[in-house]
Amino acid sequence: MLADADFSGLIARLPPELRPQAAPGTWEVALAQLPSGGKVLCAGAGRGGLSQVLVQAGYDVESADLHADHFVAPGLSCRQVDFLQPLPYADGEFDVVLVVEVVEHLENPWSFLREAVRALRADGLLVFTTPNVDSLASRMTFARKGLLPYFRDESFFGCYHVTPIFRWAVERWCTTTTASIRNVAYSRANWPTATDVPRYERGVTRRLKELLPVNEMTGEIACYTIVKTGAQTLAVGTHYG
Repeated sequence: MLADADFSGLIARLPPELRPQAAPGTWEVALAQLPSGGKVLCAGAGRGGLSQVLVQAGYDVESADLHADHFVAPGLSCRQVDFLQPLPYADGEFDVVLVVEVVEHLENPWSFLREAVRALRADGLLVFTTPNVDSLASRMTFARKGLLPYFRDESFFGCYHVTPIFRWAVERWCTTTTASIRNVAYSRANWPTATDVPRYERGVTRRLKELLPVNEMTGEIACYTIVKTGAQTLAVGTHYG
């Protein structure tokens, strides 16, 4: 695996049209979870910057997105895929499925994530990021306003954030398929503006926040690393009395 600094360097050298649109640090924390090589499905490839970084880092990359016409990475291609439908890939086709800032846009994320696990080889990794709705900032905002950061009206009408992903829900979902959580990492200690715009502060404010530990309570974006296991532990749809 490349060192974090190497991934950061590849990201920094991207042309403007391919640079991250996600909150700062999101790509870096996701890339840091990847193994040293293999075949990667970049699901939700967007304009193609993340796919280009993966290719430059030596991975065999398949890119997919609902809006494949937005993909502009030179020399690479992107397949049009609706993530609310079964994925058009064979069982066990990938070593990694990488899903950056996608699942919160889906009306049925669990069906998609089960499909992602199906497309993984045994012991393959599903790595996905999503706004950290378990954070202290999210809890405080919900207590005051009944809303979650990154799920306010601005996020719904602006980019269709419809499904907050809680850690307890991911843990339960894993029991319904052949998967388990390997670890959860977090991006920088931060939270968005009152209108859900990611903050890009510099100077004293940023330095003070960098003194905070980065964990479930402070992290802005959560990154789940899910490993494909041997068998599911709960039959989907079974009710217990």
